[in-house]
Amino acid sequence: MVFVRRVFRILLLSVWSLMMMAAAFVSMLFVNYWTRCRLGTFWAQVWSRGAAWLAGIRLTVHGRSGAENGCLVVSNHLGYFDVLVHASVFKIRFAPKKEIRNWPVFGWLTSLGSPIWIDRSSPQKAKEYASQFSETMKRGISLLVYPEGTSSDGKHGLLPFKSTPFAAAIESKAVIVPTLMFYREKPENSPPAAWFGDISFGAHVWRSLGIKRIEVDLYILEKQSLFPGEDRKNAALRIHDIMEKEYWKIEN
Repeated sequence: MVFVRRVFRILLLSVWSLMMMAAAFVSMLFVNYWTRCRLGTFWAQVWSRGAAWLAGIRLTVHGRSGAENGCLVVSNHLGYFDVLVHASVFKIRFAPKKEIRNWPVFGWLTSLGSPIWIDRSSPQKAKEYASQFSETMKRGISLLVYPEGTSSDGKHGLLPFKSTPFAAAIESKAVIVPTLMFYREKPENSPPAAWFGDISFGAHVWRSLGIKRIEVDLYILEKQSLFPGEDRKNAALRIHDIMEKEYWKIEN
């Protein structure tokens, strides 16, 4: 039964993804860069809602489900399902690691939204990324970042935040929308839906598609404005502390 579920989901996801690729590609012909970015947020939302449902993800949103234009959406990071969850709720531009660009199907779909590809092996490019983040939000396009920089099991709080995205928020005077995600696999003895550790991407996808249902709780916390004169490191620490406190309130 689990094998059949996996194969059936792969077929449905493939058909859905091809349909979205074709529609998005046609809509983005002959438009300028920033229009393509805006269209990308729309198609990412449509594709993500369908793909999440087909993959067995059932999302419950706690808090306000919208976001202001040009905001910085910040979240803890549990794996590639995070993108489906956030894009289902927010119209956002992504800032994924560059390795995703070479992933089958998923990398191509991500590319449609003109993401800001992040090379984590090059700290020297941090200022360049901050500039792209800032320009995106100044244009009224919301940006999604996972400031932990890597995924975790989601069971032991938040990892420390990197401060680069917060420099962009300061530059663009963007509102910050903190969010927290929790995966609840059904049945409870299913393997974890979070992607962390040494398991390969392909092996994890295959395993996850066999899980009957993944219930995801997305908590949208109170939006935060930056304090006058606040620097990026203090902003990162403050937002991290707000999210960490809420995390343990929810889990306890």
